[in-house]
Amino acid sequence: MKEKLNFSIRGTRELRLILPFIAILLALVLVSAFSIDILSAARAYVGGESLWSKRQKDAVIHLMRYADGYGEEEFSAYERAIAVPLSDRKARLELTSARPDYGKAAAGLPAGGNHPDDIPGMIRLVRYFGRLPAVERAVGIWARADDEVATLNELAERLHVAVRDSKGGADSVALLLHRIQDTNARVTPLEEAFSSSLGQISRQLRSFLIPGIGIVAALLFFPGVAISLRDVQRERRHTLHLTHQASHDALTGLFNRIEFERCLSNAIDEVHEDGSAHALMYLDLDQFKLVNDTCGHAGGDELLRQIADLMRAQLRQTDIIARLGGDEFGILLVHCDADDGLRVAEAIREGISQYRFVCSQRTFTVGVSIGVLDLDQKVSQLVEALSAADAACYQAKQSGRNCVQVYQ
Repeated sequence: MKEKLNFSIRGTRELRLILPFIAILLALVLVSAFSIDILSAARAYVGGESLWSKRQKDAVIHLMRYADGYGEEEFSAYERAIAVPLSDRKARLELTSARPDYGKAAAGLPAGGNHPDDIPGMIRLVRYFGRLPAVERAVGIWARADDEVATLNELAERLHVAVRDSKGGADSVALLLHRIQDTNARVTPLEEAFSSSLGQISRQLRSFLIPGIGIVAALLFFPGVAISLRDVQRERRHTLHLTHQASHDALTGLFNRIEFERCLSNAIDEVHEDGSAHALMYLDLDQFKLVNDTCGHAGGDELLRQIADLMRAQLRQTDIIARLGGDEFGILLVHCDADDGLRVAEAIREGISQYRFVCSQRTFTVGVSIGVLDLDQKVSQLVEALSAADAACYQAKQSGRNCVQVYQ
């Protein structure tokens, strides 16, 4: 159960670390998809313009053939051809109105020969980028061309009537054909200008969207890195906290028994490997039970904390002190011979014996019994070292308490 919980916690932390980058990736995918959609819409307009131009030219040719006497079939062909530009005109009028109905615009564009899959993108291009200069220019050219198409369609209807009505005369038909040709001549440069504007739109969109993707990536990347670094730092602090809890006593802040035994085992190995000199002390407080019974566990805990601080002040930073359990402590004096170890033990005993603990309006005198062991080649095992130091501590208690006993 514990392993499953740890696995779940690790999985949650790992997910939290990669989540910002997943968000960055998704955002870039969305921005890229939007960019591709808009560029595809510009391409769709290019295709639509090509079909528009072809159908407009076909419509003029059919009108000419109709005027030459090829019959109603040619006029019907004209109507089919001119339907494409007229449908695009309806869509354009809806897209550029004050309150556009995009549903009506979407219905008009397919009738103009545009592929249904391209319609949403074509609408979005005008809707979201309609204020770009190149788009405004293209839409303006489209509107002028639509006006010419409307004029062409009006002339075509009049031509239809003149051809059917023999009273109109050849002069009336010739005049209408001349005006139709003039209209067609005005449309041609508009078609070229519109095509040029579409190319400019594609270039402007690329110059806008591609750097935009880079900016979005940068704006998302740096916060993502910051979030990940924050999570890494939080994880590091959490790991350090757990490591500290695993190796330290929660009450006094000293090393716990497990960590102390690990350090002592390493010290014994050093003694046998390079002849290092270390001293081990086993300490047991005197009169602790009296304080604990009188002041309660809270008072006893406070005494242990104060005694721990007092002993720590007597040691070097390289020395190791631990609470072994209850009111028992262990000290490992690193690179310290027997004489110096005895001197440090006496200093600790003296400091504790002179210390006065005040609790519940009472003052207590506390002593300490200390067993000292010189770690030499004779000591080969951890258990042996602790047992010997504990035995020396017991002898100190038997000798009247509050004294130091060196293991013999």
